[in-house]
Amino acid sequence: MVTPGGETAFASRLIAESAALGNRVQWYTTLLGKYSSVAVVVEELRGKYGVGNWAVREFVQGESKTRRWGVGWSWGARRPAEEVARAVGPGVPRALLPFPGRFAFEVTGAGVQGVADRVNVVLEGMDLEWRYRPQVSAGVGFARENVWSRAARRQRLKYKDGAGGGDGNEKMEEGEKEEEEEEEPALGFKVQLLMLKEGKGTEVVVRWLLGKESVLFESFCGMLKRQVVGG
Repeated sequence: MVTPGGETAFASRLIAESAALGNRVQWYTTLLGKYSSVAVVVEELRGKYGVGNWAVREFVQGESKTRRWGVGWSWGARRPAEEVARAVGPGVPRALLPFPGRFAFEVTGAGVQGVADRVNVVLEGMDLEWRYRPQVSAGVGFARENVWSRAARRQRLKYKDGAGGGDGNEKMEEGEKEEEEEEEPALGFKVQLLMLKEGKGTEVVVRWLLGKESVLFESFCGMLKRQVVGG
């Protein structure tokens, strides 16, 4: 296909059109024939439009090993699996790829059930939604904001102390509660527990499901590792 300005100009027009459509389409994609075009498209997504949810995939075709690159992006908060969002060979710079949506750490000397108990104690003690399914050794959670920071924990304790007495000024009005419940979570995540080989421990895999702030996901993963490994 021949188009004025080449494939980067075509992709630029596609991005502009997608910005107008927004979340009416969950994901937009474009196929690029030149490796140099990937950096141009990704930079436009990040720099000009502030897109933080994108994916890059490398295609190798036939015996000639002809390479093509697909770039996808979304204006929404649903995160693709890492094997989809970062499906490229070792030659592609990490700077062109989205923030990793998978975080894993090991808990040596502890079985899956023991680690599950630790994870449940940590997450059930926070102001977030968490559901663990022991049948599959995995759970899914959602948080409206950072509720695991020290400041958030202090605020929660302060609210609990005032809930049984005081003038009740810190209590939310019923309308405020309903409005807060309708808001999309700032972070969605999945925690999967896997037994290590020879029963040497348990691997904890955290998958980013929902959200636009990588700092929030990174912070959550760091907190969970400290609490579970240290526990």
